[in-house]
Amino acid sequence: MKIRFLLPIILLLVMISTFCFGQNEPVRNQKYWHNKERVIRYKPDGDDFVIVNGGRRFNRALYGTNTAFRVEAGDLPEFAMYMPGMGGNLKFGLSTTNNSKWLIDASKITARYRPGSMLYEIEDPILGKGKLYITILALSDAEGFVVRTQFRNITKKINFIWAFGGASGQKFSRDGDMNVDPESSFYLMPENCKTNRFEIKDHSFSLHYGGTKTLSEDDRYFADKKTNETNTKSKKLRLIGAVPPQSEIHIADANQLNSPEKLFDSKESTSPVLSGKLQIKSNDPFYFIIQNPETKAILDYGDASSIFDKAEVFRKLYANRITVETPDPYINTLGGAIGIAANAIWEDPTFLHGAIGWRMRLNGWRGPYTGDALGWHDRAKMHFNAYAKSQIISPESGPNIPDPDKNLARQQEVLGNTLYTNGYICRNPDGKLSAHHYDMNLVYIDALLRHFNWTGDTAYIKEMWPILKRHLAWEKRNFDGDNDGLYDAYCCIWASDALQYSGSGVTHSTAYNYLANKSAAYLAKVIGEDPKPYQEESEKILNAINTRLWIPNKGWYAEFQETLGLKRVHTAAALWTVYHTLDSEVADPFKAYQTTRYVDSEIPHIPVIAKGLADDGYYILSTSNWMPYEWSINNVVSAENMHTALAYWQSGRNDDAFKLWKSTLLDAMYLGGSPGNFLQISYYDANRYEAYRDFADQVGMASRSLVEGLFGIIPDLLENTLTIRPGLPVKWDHASLKTPDISFIFKKKGNKERYTIIPTLPKPVRIKFRATAKAESVKSVKVNGKNVSWTNVDAAIEYPQIEINTEIASKFIIDIEWQGIKPELARNTPSFGLHQTLYSSFNKANVIEIFDPQKSLTNIKLNSNSITAQVVGEKGNRTAFAKLRQGQFTWWAPICFKVEEPIDIIAPLAQEKNQLKFIIQNNTANLVSAKVIINPEITTYTKTVIIQPNNHSEEIIIPYENLISGSNLVCVEYDNNKIFEKIVTNWNVDCKKNQYFEKINLTAIFNDKVINIFKNEYLSPRSPYPTLAIPKQGIGNWCSPMMTANIDDAGLRANAGSKNEIITPQGIPFATPSNREEKNIAFTSQWDNYPRSISIPLAGKATHAYLLMAGSTYHMQSQIINGEVIVGYTDGTNSMLDLKNPETWCPIDRDYYVDGYAFSLTIPRPMRLELKTGKFFPDFNLSKSSTDYGGKSIDGGASTILDIPLSPSKQLKSITVKTLSNEVVIGLMSVSLLR
Repeated sequence: MKIRFLLPIILLLVMISTFCFGQNEPVRNQKYWHNKERVIRYKPDGDDFVIVNGGRRFNRALYGTNTAFRVEAGDLPEFAMYMPGMGGNLKFGLSTTNNSKWLIDASKITARYRPGSMLYEIEDPILGKGKLYITILALSDAEGFVVRTQFRNITKKINFIWAFGGASGQKFSRDGDMNVDPESSFYLMPENCKTNRFEIKDHSFSLHYGGTKTLSEDDRYFADKKTNETNTKSKKLRLIGAVPPQSEIHIADANQLNSPEKLFDSKESTSPVLSGKLQIKSNDPFYFIIQNPETKAILDYGDASSIFDKAEVFRKLYANRITVETPDPYINTLGGAIGIAANAIWEDPTFLHGAIGWRMRLNGWRGPYTGDALGWHDRAKMHFNAYAKSQIISPESGPNIPDPDKNLARQQEVLGNTLYTNGYICRNPDGKLSAHHYDMNLVYIDALLRHFNWTGDTAYIKEMWPILKRHLAWEKRNFDGDNDGLYDAYCCIWASDALQYSGSGVTHSTAYNYLANKSAAYLAKVIGEDPKPYQEESEKILNAINTRLWIPNKGWYAEFQETLGLKRVHTAAALWTVYHTLDSEVADPFKAYQTTRYVDSEIPHIPVIAKGLADDGYYILSTSNWMPYEWSINNVVSAENMHTALAYWQSGRNDDAFKLWKSTLLDAMYLGGSPGNFLQISYYDANRYEAYRDFADQVGMASRSLVEGLFGIIPDLLENTLTIRPGLPVKWDHASLKTPDISFIFKKKGNKERYTIIPTLPKPVRIKFRATAKAESVKSVKVNGKNVSWTNVDAAIEYPQIEINTEIASKFIIDIEWQGIKPELARNTPSFGLHQTLYSSFNKANVIEIFDPQKSLTNIKLNSNSITAQVVGEKGNRTAFAKLRQGQFTWWAPICFKVEEPIDIIAPLAQEKNQLKFIIQNNTANLVSAKVIINPEITTYTKTVIIQPNNHSEEIIIPYENLISGSNLVCVEYDNNKIFEKIVTNWNVDCKKNQYFEKINLTAIFNDKVINIFKNEYLSPRSPYPTLAIPKQGIGNWCSPMMTANIDDAGLRANAGSKNEIITPQGIPFATPSNREEKNIAFTSQWDNYPRSISIPLAGKATHAYLLMAGSTYHMQSQIINGEVIVGYTDGTNSMLDLKNPETWCPIDRDYYVDGYAFSLTIPRPMRLELKTGKFFPDFNLSKSSTDYGGKSIDGGASTILDIPLSPSKQLKSITVKTLSNEVVIGLMSVSLLR
């Protein structure tokens, strides 16, 4: 029924063509995201990613030497070297007596990314029926590459022309990474050739180029990094190359690149380029080799074939390190791609932040996870050791000094200050001690603890124990200063930019510290240390997080609880809150399942749809639902989705986990700009778009989610145990994974399953194997041919599971034969009106008990195979659990449903001028006769409607004479005087000529000028502990501590004129002083600069209050009520307006970006007033579009027009403005009462 209802509403939204608050709000009616058609670019073919006639160049990096060098290839056969710094471009062309073209213009180019190499099959009329095959590889023992070309079936005279040059040495802003530096950065252009000097000897050459300063390791990271005064000496760079002996070679003019033949015929100029020509011979391979002689000085074309073979052997070493084989061809390419990318983020002695654009050393984020997940335990240990040397030992503690040069937004980065004392691990390895603005300790220690589980190396635990001990004391000292068990988060996860909690108790950092202390208590016992302090701390943390941050009636963990102000709980959790509580083992199975359900219902889902891709419900997630947009806060990020998919697997939701996981791979590896890419920012990120390749966080989380999620391999070698809980899709009949640590092979035929597991871990193990039941009973279980016992997993949710425990062995063949029918799943209607009856049937399964953690059901009645209950509690998506018994199994089946109002009013955001449209939704199982009243006590409009059960009324259109500009109160009377009321808003309604407004004089309460909002210094209250906070000017974040906004009310003052009055386009008057010397706003705030609330007396009666307001808010106060406007009556009652970001409260400096996907509003935008121009927007006469304001800064700032429907029969007493949120300022500029 609900689906039938949504379609007409969507159509209604599409049909409305008039302005919705100055613009048409985005609606989800397009097939494609933002109405941009997307195609599947690459298709899987065995281990390869294949594209035909792709249009991109330099979009697939090839790596060879574990240095910053790479060779850029792509869809088209043109190649570039990055040293780092532009190292030249190699391109090929074809020529006959009457035709000449570069290979990138060939009529058909099949490009094949075979991880670690690019292969091309080229067809063109010049070649007749012949073909050209090209393979390019990075060298294994030098910074360079080798290209092999081979022609087949060539029957006429054709010349093969090549060109090399353009080595400028220029370093690009993000090292030439995808969609952050332009593709043209790598083009062969005359201006890049000016410093090139070639020396030709026989069929080899050398190229001298550059003249730029020598780059240190730190200098490699950012092109805009200030020059190190000790390292400004220029260095002339050099390359050497070898080409086929059959080539004619000479120096040509790079200004003549229009055609290969024209270039070859040209003479040397001030923009020299090397050009060569040779006559094609079928089947004979030709090689082109270019390398940095500083990494290998000798190059001989006679060795070309062996150089190529050696490079291919090197490629296979990493491409074949991990193998994956499944029924899904889109997954089978992953092994080679991840092996190559994981090797690319390694540079002795540590893992890096990325292979290209973020190729820098950091002890976090999640890249180092790949070491142990993919069997590189030696590299992982080297990484940990390198950073262990960079842990600060002294002083023991230090002062807390917010940095005055950073406007108090972050800690002063000076060794010896509290953050940079005993326990802090610096960003650079090998004892290079320096202060940096991240707490990467948490993820470094988390990876280290997982390393211990992978290796079981007790000697190494003893060696690293001091590191762990100092870290835990450092975390406690700095981030739980009040000793309440909740920890602040100080830049401790990837999504840390602009993430600032002002000393609050934060879920994700607290979860990290819980697992670290719990693990330390265990490890202490292993190595003979005292476990008590760590056990006590872990218990304290768990109690705090579950009593203060778990929201039982909603069923998820809050983002944080404030330490300052009203100490409110912020319920709008981001993805990192979800996956960290599961990954750090905070959540029990029921909390884990409920927490992932939060993602289902509250986090924005973006459909992944593409031409050529079967629509199987693929989607990708935004990191949060917070607004306004800020980098790292509300992006669409591959690693965040991968980590969330792992959390789904950890909660037992295997099919849902796989859907999200595969969606993320499709988006990055097949639909995206680079084949087999481990993407940082998704194409679906509305602000950043698709960006960066082979990013370490994504590599690390792809590694973990593949091994621990899809194949469910969880090591605990300290207990000589390997837990395996396969997360394979139920429909699969086979799958295999091979890593240096394990061989896993699964095969299913009918009711029989076989799992062959061969561990090659550092220690012998026993297996704890969990299998999802495919039928209601087990016929037999055998391990290595012998019958063994099994146990029911009592805590299993969604599907029944069995557990099999083995003895230690070198190989395990586990055979399971199921029998009987499939286990039952919950069957119920997805939504219910409050107090309606829920009925859920389980057919063949018996219901044993109900667990209702969210208190959403009452009057529960259990039948043998079904339940009935009355739906109660908080509205929204709810989850209960039914314990079922079927055959030999018991398990918990989730009962997922949505609690709604019995009667609801549904209106489009876009409304036509002087009209109001809506429908009445009946969410009950009964026929409803309802009386609809508009603006009771003000108008006489009523309408009676009959609504079928679980259906909606016909569209109701309210005429102009019954409407009020702004909020209109719709009242529905039904079912023996039950009443439901809801506001339906349309600011595109003109005021009537006979309406009388009284402008309330606020002069007595004005305490500032609106232009001063960001000129103040907001110094208290602030956390007494080291933290990240909003800068002292009240705008910006710790990454942008100097940010401000130009607030200029010149237009407002001018328009107020001699009457000190402005009038909205609808005709609503507001009093405001025109004199620029007069105060014009009453600010309130939790800052000590202003009072927490302000009140002004009122008298008489009124039907409506209109408010002109202005103030601040930002992403850390999103999805929570920032303040309140309360109109009190003499009888003690009141009418209230919640000022909630992003619904009714807007930042003065900008408007919200809304696209209907990651950024959505559930109610219409309020009207706003540009302070600098005095113009209203949306102004229905000026017709501003979304591109004028959507998400952008507003020069001069903007105030907001809000309104409150009042009780016309009641005597007014006062109006009060109150600020609830920390860090924001809320101001009242004008009040007009509609009498």
